[in-house]
Amino acid sequence: MRRIGMAVLGLTVVTSPLMAQRSALREVHRGGNGSFGAALVVAEPLGEFSRNGDVAAGLSIFGVTSGGLLALRVEGAWMAYDVSYQGYGVSTTSQIGTLGAGPQVTLGNGALRFYGFATMGGSLFWSNASYNSCGCSASDWLDGHTTWMRSAGGGVLLGITAGHTPIAIDIGARGVRHDRVTYVPAGGLTQNSDGSFTAQQVTTPVDMRVYQVGVSIGIR
Repeated sequence: MRRIGMAVLGLTVVTSPLMAQRSALREVHRGGNGSFGAALVVAEPLGEFSRNGDVAAGLSIFGVTSGGLLALRVEGAWMAYDVSYQGYGVSTTSQIGTLGAGPQVTLGNGALRFYGFATMGGSLFWSNASYNSCGCSASDWLDGHTTWMRSAGGGVLLGITAGHTPIAIDIGARGVRHDRVTYVPAGGLTQNSDGSFTAQQVTTPVDMRVYQVGVSIGIR
Protein backbone atom coordinates (compact mmCIF):
# COMPACT_ATOMS: atom_id res chain seq x y z
CA MET A 1 0.00 0.00 0.00
CA ARG A 2 2.82 2.37 0.85
CA ARG A 3 4.42 1.76 -2.55
CA ILE A 4 1.11 2.37 -4.32
CA GLY A 5 0.61 5.62 -2.38
CA MET A 6 4.10 6.82 -3.26
CA ALA A 7 3.50 6.01 -6.95
CA VAL A 8 0.22 7.94 -7.00
CA LEU A 9 1.87 10.90 -5.27
CA GLY A 10 4.72 10.91 -7.80
CA LEU A 11 2.32 10.71 -10.73
CA THR A 12 0.35 13.66 -9.34
CA VAL A 13 3.50 15.76 -8.95
CA VAL A 14 4.57 15.01 -12.53
CA THR A 15 1.20 15.53 -14.22
CA SER A 16 0.08 18.66 -12.37
CA PRO A 17 2.54 21.03 -14.15
CA LEU A 18 1.69 19.43 -17.49
CA MET A 19 -2.04 19.96 -16.95
CA ALA A 20 -1.45 23.55 -15.88
CA GLN A 21 0.65 24.11 -19.01
CA ARG A 22 -2.06 22.67 -21.25
CA SER A 23 -4.65 24.86 -19.54
CA ALA A 24 -2.49 27.94 -20.10
CA LEU A 25 -2.08 27.04 -23.76
CA ARG A 26 -5.83 26.71 -24.12
CA GLU A 27 -6.30 30.17 -22.60
CA VAL A 28 -3.77 31.68 -25.01
CA HIS A 29 -5.45 29.97 -27.93
CA ARG A 30 -8.89 31.19 -26.86
CA GLY A 31 -7.70 34.79 -26.99
CA GLY A 32 -5.91 34.49 -30.34
CA ASN A 33 -8.62 33.72 -32.88
CA GLY A 34 -8.91 37.21 -34.36
CA SER A 35 -11.83 39.52 -34.89
CA PHE A 36 -14.18 41.00 -37.46
CA GLY A 37 -16.22 44.15 -37.65
CA ALA A 38 -17.72 47.03 -39.60
CA ALA A 39 -17.27 50.78 -39.56
CA LEU A 40 -18.75 53.95 -40.98
CA VAL A 41 -16.12 55.81 -43.02
CA VAL A 42 -15.76 59.42 -44.13
CA ALA A 43 -13.06 60.38 -46.63
CA GLU A 44 -11.45 63.78 -47.14
CA PRO A 45 -10.21 64.31 -50.73
CA LEU A 46 -6.54 65.29 -51.09
CA GLY A 47 -4.28 66.46 -53.91
CA GLU A 48 -5.75 66.40 -57.41
CA PHE A 49 -8.82 64.58 -56.14
CA SER A 50 -9.70 67.60 -53.97
CA ARG A 51 -10.35 69.50 -57.22
CA ASN A 52 -12.42 66.72 -58.81
CA GLY A 53 -14.11 64.87 -55.95
CA ASP A 54 -16.01 65.69 -52.80
CA VAL A 55 -16.17 64.42 -49.23
CA ALA A 56 -17.09 60.74 -49.47
CA ALA A 57 -18.96 58.50 -47.04
CA GLY A 58 -19.60 54.78 -46.90
CA LEU A 59 -19.05 51.50 -45.10
CA SER A 60 -16.04 49.29 -44.34
CA ILE A 61 -16.06 45.57 -43.40
CA PHE A 62 -12.88 43.95 -42.08
CA GLY A 63 -11.45 40.80 -40.56
CA VAL A 64 -8.24 40.23 -38.57
CA THR A 65 -6.84 36.69 -38.42
CA SER A 66 -5.30 36.83 -34.93
CA GLY A 67 -5.67 38.63 -31.63
CA GLY A 68 -1.90 38.63 -31.09
CA LEU A 69 0.83 41.13 -31.88
CA LEU A 70 1.03 40.44 -35.62
CA ALA A 71 -1.94 39.47 -37.79
CA LEU A 72 -3.32 39.63 -41.33
CA ARG A 73 -5.99 42.26 -41.97
CA VAL A 74 -8.46 41.81 -44.87
CA GLU A 75 -10.80 44.69 -45.64
CA GLY A 76 -13.41 45.71 -48.17
CA ALA A 77 -15.00 49.15 -48.40
CA TRP A 78 -17.55 51.12 -50.38
CA MET A 79 -18.06 54.87 -50.48
CA ALA A 80 -19.87 57.46 -52.60
CA TYR A 81 -18.06 60.70 -53.41
CA ASP A 82 -20.83 62.34 -55.46
CA VAL A 83 -24.62 62.00 -55.29
CA SER A 84 -26.65 64.29 -57.55
CA TYR A 85 -30.39 64.61 -58.19
CA GLN A 86 -31.01 65.19 -61.90
CA GLY A 87 -34.77 65.76 -61.62
CA TYR A 88 -37.85 63.74 -62.64
CA GLY A 89 -36.94 60.90 -60.27
CA VAL A 90 -33.43 60.47 -61.67
CA SER A 91 -30.30 60.60 -59.48
CA THR A 92 -26.66 59.78 -60.22
CA THR A 93 -24.00 58.39 -57.89
CA SER A 94 -20.23 58.11 -58.31
CA GLN A 95 -18.64 55.48 -56.09
CA ILE A 96 -15.44 53.70 -55.09
CA GLY A 97 -15.11 50.07 -54.04
CA THR A 98 -11.87 48.67 -52.58
CA LEU A 99 -10.52 45.31 -51.45
CA GLY A 100 -7.13 44.93 -49.77
CA ALA A 101 -5.05 42.91 -47.34
CA GLY A 102 -1.87 43.36 -45.33
CA PRO A 103 -0.19 43.12 -41.93
CA GLN A 104 -1.62 44.58 -38.72
CA VAL A 105 0.27 45.10 -35.45
CA THR A 106 -1.77 45.35 -32.21
CA LEU A 107 -0.37 46.56 -28.89
CA GLY A 108 -2.06 45.71 -25.61
CA ASN A 109 -4.49 42.97 -24.59
CA GLY A 110 -6.93 44.68 -22.24
CA ALA A 111 -9.79 47.12 -22.65
CA LEU A 112 -7.49 49.64 -24.39
CA ARG A 113 -5.52 48.49 -27.45
CA PHE A 114 -3.72 50.32 -30.23
CA TYR A 115 -3.16 49.03 -33.76
CA GLY A 116 -1.42 50.00 -36.97
CA PHE A 117 -1.71 48.42 -40.43
CA ALA A 118 -0.82 48.64 -44.10
CA THR A 119 -2.83 47.10 -46.95
CA MET A 120 -2.54 46.68 -50.70
CA GLY A 121 -5.20 45.68 -53.20
CA GLY A 122 -7.46 46.93 -55.95
CA SER A 123 -10.17 49.51 -56.36
CA LEU A 124 -13.07 50.10 -58.72
CA PHE A 125 -14.43 53.54 -59.65
CA TRP A 126 -17.88 53.58 -61.21
CA SER A 127 -20.95 55.75 -61.73
CA ASN A 128 -24.58 54.82 -62.17
CA ALA A 129 -27.98 56.45 -62.67
CA SER A 130 -31.05 55.45 -60.67
CA TYR A 131 -34.61 55.97 -61.85
CA ASN A 132 -37.51 56.13 -59.41
CA SER A 133 -40.69 57.45 -61.00
CA CYS A 134 -44.05 56.24 -62.25
CA GLY A 135 -44.08 53.60 -59.51
CA CYS A 136 -41.01 51.81 -60.86
CA SER A 137 -37.26 51.88 -60.21
CA ALA A 138 -34.18 50.92 -62.20
CA SER A 139 -30.45 51.53 -62.30
CA ASP A 140 -27.98 51.89 -65.18
CA TRP A 141 -24.21 51.34 -65.02
CA LEU A 142 -22.58 54.35 -66.69
CA ASP A 143 -18.83 54.09 -66.21
CA GLY A 144 -16.27 51.87 -64.49
CA HIS A 145 -12.47 51.65 -64.19
CA THR A 146 -10.09 49.68 -61.95
CA THR A 147 -6.71 50.51 -60.44
CA TRP A 148 -4.32 49.55 -57.62
CA MET A 149 -4.77 50.81 -54.06
CA ARG A 150 -2.48 51.21 -51.03
CA SER A 151 -3.33 52.36 -47.53
CA ALA A 152 -1.69 52.75 -44.13
CA GLY A 153 -3.11 53.88 -40.82
CA GLY A 154 -3.95 53.01 -37.26
CA GLY A 155 -6.48 53.34 -34.50
CA VAL A 156 -7.59 52.47 -31.01
CA LEU A 157 -9.88 49.72 -29.70
CA LEU A 158 -11.97 50.60 -26.63
CA GLY A 159 -13.39 47.46 -25.04
CA ILE A 160 -17.02 47.67 -23.93
CA THR A 161 -17.71 43.98 -23.19
CA ALA A 162 -15.52 40.99 -22.32
CA GLY A 163 -16.28 37.30 -21.91
CA HIS A 164 -16.92 34.81 -24.69
CA THR A 165 -17.59 37.49 -27.35
CA PRO A 166 -15.61 40.65 -26.60
CA ILE A 167 -16.82 43.82 -28.34
CA ALA A 168 -14.82 47.02 -28.78
CA ILE A 169 -15.41 50.44 -30.29
CA ASP A 170 -12.98 50.91 -33.20
CA ILE A 171 -11.80 54.47 -33.96
CA GLY A 172 -9.14 55.01 -36.60
CA ALA A 173 -7.73 56.96 -39.55
CA ARG A 174 -5.67 56.12 -42.60
CA GLY A 175 -4.18 57.54 -45.74
CA VAL A 176 -5.33 55.91 -49.00
CA ARG A 177 -3.81 56.25 -52.44
CA HIS A 178 -5.44 54.92 -55.59
CA ASP A 179 -3.06 54.81 -58.55
CA ARG A 180 -3.83 56.81 -61.67
CA VAL A 181 -7.37 56.03 -62.77
CA THR A 182 -10.09 57.42 -65.05
CA TYR A 183 -13.25 58.46 -63.20
CA VAL A 184 -16.22 60.82 -63.35
CA PRO A 185 -15.60 63.94 -61.23
CA ALA A 186 -18.23 65.32 -58.87
CA GLY A 187 -20.96 66.95 -60.97
CA GLY A 188 -19.60 65.31 -64.11
CA LEU A 189 -22.78 63.47 -65.14
CA THR A 190 -25.48 65.37 -67.02
CA GLN A 191 -28.69 64.00 -68.48
CA ASN A 192 -29.54 64.73 -72.10
CA SER A 193 -32.99 65.52 -73.46
CA ASP A 194 -33.38 61.96 -74.81
CA GLY A 195 -32.74 60.47 -71.32
CA SER A 196 -29.15 59.41 -72.00
CA PHE A 197 -26.20 60.75 -70.02
CA THR A 198 -23.03 62.59 -70.91
CA ALA A 199 -20.13 61.74 -68.61
CA GLN A 200 -17.16 64.02 -68.17
CA GLN A 201 -14.01 62.06 -67.29
CA VAL A 202 -10.66 62.89 -65.72
CA THR A 203 -7.56 60.75 -65.16
CA THR A 204 -5.54 61.37 -61.99
CA PRO A 205 -4.25 59.57 -58.90
CA VAL A 206 -6.82 59.64 -56.10
CA ASP A 207 -5.58 60.42 -52.60
CA MET A 208 -7.81 60.49 -49.52
CA ARG A 209 -7.63 60.68 -45.76
CA VAL A 210 -10.22 58.30 -44.32
CA TYR A 211 -11.69 58.41 -40.82
CA GLN A 212 -13.67 55.53 -39.35
CA VAL A 213 -15.84 54.72 -36.34
CA GLY A 214 -17.12 51.17 -35.94
CA VAL A 215 -17.34 47.99 -33.91
CA SER A 216 -14.84 45.14 -33.61
CA ILE A 217 -16.08 41.73 -32.41
CA GLY A 218 -13.58 39.21 -31.08
CA ILE A 219 -13.67 35.52 -32.07
CA ARG A 220 -13.08 33.08 -29.21
